[in-house]
Amino acid sequence: MMEDDELVPLGEGPAATVLAGMDETTGEAFALKVYPGRVDRRTRAELDKELSALNSLSELGTVLIPTEAKDLPDGRFGVRMELCTQSLAELVGAFGPLSVQDVLSLGEALATTLAAAHQAGVVHGGMTPGNVLFRASGAPVLADFGLALRQSFPGDPAVGFLAPETITEGVRDERTDLYGLGALLYFALTGRSPAREEPGETADELTLRVLSGPVPPIDRPGLPAGLGPLVASLLARDPGARPIDATLVATRLGATPGVAATPRPLGAPILDYGPEHAKSHRKGKTRLIVGVAAGAVLLAAAAVFVLRNRPRELAVPPASAEPVTSVPTTTADPVRLDLADPVDNGDYVQLSWRSTGSTLHYAVIVAGLDLPRKTHYVESGTTYRVDVQPGRQYCFVVQATDSVHSYESESKGIRGARCVR
Repeated sequence: MMEDDELVPLGEGPAATVLAGMDETTGEAFALKVYPGRVDRRTRAELDKELSALNSLSELGTVLIPTEAKDLPDGRFGVRMELCTQSLAELVGAFGPLSVQDVLSLGEALATTLAAAHQAGVVHGGMTPGNVLFRASGAPVLADFGLALRQSFPGDPAVGFLAPETITEGVRDERTDLYGLGALLYFALTGRSPAREEPGETADELTLRVLSGPVPPIDRPGLPAGLGPLVASLLARDPGARPIDATLVATRLGATPGVAATPRPLGAPILDYGPEHAKSHRKGKTRLIVGVAAGAVLLAAAAVFVLRNRPRELAVPPASAEPVTSVPTTTADPVRLDLADPVDNGDYVQLSWRSTGSTLHYAVIVAGLDLPRKTHYVESGTTYRVDVQPGRQYCFVVQATDSVHSYESESKGIRGARCVR
């Protein structure tokens, strides 16, 4: 692997840094994903198992398989892979939603890829627009397969693309991959995640709304019959209500009528981007995908999208700091949310609250001194028991949503904690 001073930074993600380099021997450009520490033997064994399974899928052509993974001299861990020209996130961000035919072709390719990977015993675990990449030819590939490195280097989740059971319980399996596939199809068709993030919304507010409200239906004219219900079934909150497997999804997408006379083969270039009415932009979009061929141009023009989701921290400053009272979120339809003084029972704290709104869903945010912040999703209850460490300072906040607006209580602490938001 090349040294850092020979690499070009491409993106800083929640779990790793992505760099680009040029192989001095072959002249080919590559991407290097660098994680902030070494992996232990168990993680390495799991990673090797995943890579072996992925290598068995090389003939599929739609899996971005790492070519090298090893400890770096500076104590970090690096994964080297082919450098692609852009991601689905960048494409949609620049040009808007894909055409229906492109969504069907891309969806069928991704579903077929998931089906093969699941059959080989590999779960993707992080289906986001940043992990759907396109080669210079326009052919799509699915990158960043596997759970070994995700579990060793966890990052802030891309809430809008995570299944509810992943958010609440950390589950990552074939069913959560299906949810992620549905989220990608939704994104490709609408230009937004199923969560429909609102301006100024915090990660906690977004997460609570995702867990409590239904996914907004796809509002797009000319949608083929059956495509909307298929995406909705993939995004079902109940894992058992989703399609039985990715093979079934690929079959249904392949059988859905689109706008092209003939379907594209698996892994074929997708060159015709954007909604059907945006014909005036298509020539430029095609040129963007296929016009980047030389390795030196790839290094200069390619960008790897890494989704970042960094929520505000609930801090517990030193006891000498002046207390700061948080201000409840204001909305067009204000609801009062009052958190009672926490009851400290030594190894646990009893919380209770009340609100003036009805049909609210709640989350409790807990921050302990020198401990990572945790969020507990309470659904519709108005009391919650939080296990704590005796003697340590803690702060608590309750958030609520009615699936439209978000509300927040005042921060309250125990054991002299001074709480700020």
